[in-house]
Amino acid sequence: MRKLWKNRPMWIALIAIVLLIVLAAFTANGRGSKDGLFGTAVVPVAEGLHAVQQRIGGFFARVFTPSRIQEENERLRETVLLQEQKLALLDETEKENARLSELLNFAESNPDMHFVTASVIGRDSNPYIDTITLNAGSRSGVAEKMAVITPDGVVGRVSEVGPNWCRVKTMCDEKMRISVMVQRTRDEGMLGGLYLEDGEILGTLLYYLPGKADVREGDTIRTSGIGGFFPKGLYVGTVLSVNREGRGTHDAVVSMDVDFLHLEEALIVVGVDEAIG
Repeated sequence: MRKLWKNRPMWIALIAIVLLIVLAAFTANGRGSKDGLFGTAVVPVAEGLHAVQQRIGGFFARVFTPSRIQEENERLRETVLLQEQKLALLDETEKENARLSELLNFAESNPDMHFVTASVIGRDSNPYIDTITLNAGSRSGVAEKMAVITPDGVVGRVSEVGPNWCRVKTMCDEKMRISVMVQRTRDEGMLGGLYLEDGEILGTLLYYLPGKADVREGDTIRTSGIGGFFPKGLYVGTVLSVNREGRGTHDAVVSMDVDFLHLEEALIVVGVDEAIG
């Protein structure tokens, strides 16, 4: 082994010659000659190296260039997103149609009253939503002090009017008062002010019933027509509790069935065919 190592210049020269021969063979193969020196042995090696090169090139092409599958997935994602948006819009339209149908049915069941349907476009940012803004105004015949209602009960009264908007003081306003009656007994009183527990509205307060009035839990309260603002007979709420202990000045607590936080449409009473009150 040491003798071989002593002749290393000769071995280096020999290895260099072999490499030159192999290089010449590859060069000849690259020019299309497969019959040159070592052609038979070199061509399979060259073809193998070429195949490896193709696979490596294809791998990097797939990594750095978006594939058809990736593009198709992106198109599918866009299609799914579009369909989800369409379904959401359809669902919202169905809900709106249901609400408007309820208002229409209510209006048809009260043919002596004339209404303007309006959408809520604003709410005061206080805890009790004592004022809302609707998208109907003087151009639609709306005027101050007109009643605003829903099938769930009285909303409030118009307090300010613009050409295409109006502001409404709701039943959540502490100063709002309306004349009402107990449907069962026909006893009349005044409704207004909030009944609160731990800051939560549980109902409104009923005042000034006759001393011998027989008001009971579950009684229906409707507008009396006294005062000329609210047509007679509109549903207001039901009696939740009766103040039999005489604490405070109210006679009973009445439910507030209108969901002011989620109210989206309302009816403005712009006229009645018969005299009110």
